[in-house]
Amino acid sequence: MHSSSPTIAGLPAGRTDAAWWLVAAGRARQWAVQRQLDLRDAIWLLPYSALMPVARRAWSRLGGWQPRMETLATLRAQLGPRVPVGGPGFDPVLNRLQAAQWLREQPAGAAWAKDDRRAFREGVDALVRCAQSMQAAAACRPASERSAWWDEARRSLSGGQGPGGDERLLARIALEWAASAATADADALRVLRPSAWLLLRAGGPDPLAESILAEAAARGTPCLVLDADPPRGALFAMSIELETPPSECLCADAESEAQAACAQVLEELAQAPADPVALIAQDREAVRRVRALLERFGVAVVDDTGWRLATTRAAARLMALLRAAQGLRPGRAESAAADQRLDWLKDDPLGLARPRALAALEARWRGRRVPESSQAEAEALWADAQARLGPLLVERRQALAAWLEQLANLCLADPLEAARWRDDAAGRAVLSALRMDPVPAGAWQALARQVSMTLDDFVTWVDEVLGEASFVPPHDAQAPVVITPLARAMLRPFAAVVFPGTDERRLGASEPKPELITPALAEALGLEGLSAQREREALAFAQVLRQPRVTLLRRVAEGSEVLGASALVERLRLAWRAAPQGARDLPRVSRALPTHRVAAEPVRPPQPQATMRWPESLSASAVEALRACPYRFFSRVILGLGEADELDRMLAKRDYGNWLHAVLWRFHVGRATTTDLEADRERLRAAAREEQAESPHPEGELLPYLASFEALIEPYLRWLHGREAEGWQWAEGEVDRRILPPELGGMALRGRLDRIDRRAAGDVQVLDYKTGSVATLKEHLVDRSEDTQLAFYAALLADDAPAASIAASYLALDDRLSPVELAHAQVGESAVMLVQHLGEELQRLRAGEPLQALGQGALCDHCEARGLCRRDHWAAEDESAG
Repeated sequence: MHSSSPTIAGLPAGRTDAAWWLVAAGRARQWAVQRQLDLRDAIWLLPYSALMPVARRAWSRLGGWQPRMETLATLRAQLGPRVPVGGPGFDPVLNRLQAAQWLREQPAGAAWAKDDRRAFREGVDALVRCAQSMQAAAACRPASERSAWWDEARRSLSGGQGPGGDERLLARIALEWAASAATADADALRVLRPSAWLLLRAGGPDPLAESILAEAAARGTPCLVLDADPPRGALFAMSIELETPPSECLCADAESEAQAACAQVLEELAQAPADPVALIAQDREAVRRVRALLERFGVAVVDDTGWRLATTRAAARLMALLRAAQGLRPGRAESAAADQRLDWLKDDPLGLARPRALAALEARWRGRRVPESSQAEAEALWADAQARLGPLLVERRQALAAWLEQLANLCLADPLEAARWRDDAAGRAVLSALRMDPVPAGAWQALARQVSMTLDDFVTWVDEVLGEASFVPPHDAQAPVVITPLARAMLRPFAAVVFPGTDERRLGASEPKPELITPALAEALGLEGLSAQREREALAFAQVLRQPRVTLLRRVAEGSEVLGASALVERLRLAWRAAPQGARDLPRVSRALPTHRVAAEPVRPPQPQATMRWPESLSASAVEALRACPYRFFSRVILGLGEADELDRMLAKRDYGNWLHAVLWRFHVGRATTTDLEADRERLRAAAREEQAESPHPEGELLPYLASFEALIEPYLRWLHGREAEGWQWAEGEVDRRILPPELGGMALRGRLDRIDRRAAGDVQVLDYKTGSVATLKEHLVDRSEDTQLAFYAALLADDAPAASIAASYLALDDRLSPVELAHAQVGESAVMLVQHLGEELQRLRAGEPLQALGQGALCDHCEARGLCRRDHWAAEDESAG
């Protein structure tokens, strides 16, 4: 005669090593032998799958038949596909889609989704969580009792006025959704008839497993619960029975904590343990840093937790494709999302197959001049790219299934591209997360055809799915370090445990998520709430303390905020101080990464030689760089290095200056000298309208500068008419000039001149438009030998007129009263001196004279070559001399 309730047997305290598992398996076998049970037909349920090989090894040492080692998940997976009949399913993506679709079908829900997208998504998540928790609570009850339980839940949620009405409404929707399931998925487990059920309890009772055993025991099936948890009210009783308490390591900040954790892992590995070392992933950010440090020391790691799928390169490649299409949707300015389009092409087969065309296209988008042959290649590449993205450029809403089909065609239609996705573990995970390869049938396909989205909605949905999915990369199963969450470290035989993140913020202080029902009502209905989650975490913490060596690490501050120990650590400390074996405190340890002494090698300013191939010509900015800091000239001109601006940056003053240059050029081309002020006003405004129509910048971004331009019209025209009265006439604008001075030994000077004016007497003047500070321009001209730009431009006019007839000025356009003309005195002489001295400098450099990195003045503050010359790391002069 069998008992009507499961037999509960406690397991011994002590280390959870192979010997402990042998005792646990021996007690289960002894119980089965006493009842003459056939273990071949028995099922032993374990808390999680990582314990299955450990349990099998223990039973194999005992010899004889073993029971089936399963978890609820692995056992359910063997009973056929999980096809829910109504109610929330087992696919979180499908559940959220279904919940969002229901809410949007209601007028209030549609308005909510439109007015506050973030709150709507949080509401959808809360609705899904509530429905799943209700479904899980109902599944723990026999089928005959569920109807009464649902009725009780409806009564509990009915009525109620005042605050929280929206939450109660959503809770009732969740209840009816959960109750719509014809049967509970767990009922497939209830029909099993093993010879006996065995359950290993660790980390608290599993409500579903306990209910299955209770029902089986009531039918007469022998059931045994092996309880590995500490007794109630004595959370750390099993830890106190050990010889030594866990060690505690206090660190100054997050980086110190990561380094100390890495040092502790290395110290444990130095003892050549037979079992791996566990690194608890309580603080994922800290553990990522620890992993990076371990990789520097060549330590292999198994990561049970993985990371967000969105952080993989495959996910980034897919999102780049979608963002590129998003930037091309109808009505979007062509310049928008240029960086995203470039990111996509640089990792897409289309761009990878045509690198020359891609480089030319990038140069065009960055405003650089491109040869005509390369320009044609760039245009062809961009036309093909637009055609490739064409299927996604749909203005109207369409079904999610249609979006996914179009995306799958882009990724998988070409065999080489498909292989690139399917041969990569992360690529396969992306395709699986988005249900693209293979496409599942059933409820998913039906709902994907019902849910309609715009392109923006679809991109947001893909981003959310990839952000919530986890990816565990392939790894060496024999790696000596295992990164695991706290709940999956229980009872596993580790040599030691390194546990960072044991401060008050990260351990034992779970933040409650927005829920639809109150904690009291959740407890009354048997739903797992925040208190139950904290109890499970506390039990898991107590179980981990049974490992041979445990080191608890925490930071004592985070920024300016002081952090204390977790409440669980404080309870552990109090338990050890009150231990019957004698009061003991948690020992404090300090850890630091291994260091080694190296000989001092002072960093001195670089002195490269420019004896390699020189460019064919120099611009004004190149000559300015040579005069300011020869090393900047070396990095920019000789090496061809430079910083690439973001293509999608906000409109800046420089862009306004370029726009204003173009407007003034349009105004002057073809204009005859006139004193008709009104005609010139209309002509200048018309030039601005034409340039604005062709500008890649949105009109909204130009508005502040358009206002500045409107204020410039009257002062500029007054200045212009006065200048023309003096005999000056606009001759050319935006003109490229190139000269080949004999002093430079075959090197040319080139530049683009904003404006060239002439007078009948043969005088020539170059004007350089400026939209910057007048005071700054005046500083440049205090010493005419220090002003490179106007002297350089004057040199470009050497073939137009004698040096004495050449003038050059900056024309500052930002003055409120009128344009300010700032002349470079005797610029013809300065131009001759500039070319002569430049020739002498180039001759010395060609002969091998080093290009000194000056490292002086304000120039260094914003120099892009600062990281190359290592200015911040130079040794002091006395140290360098020594």
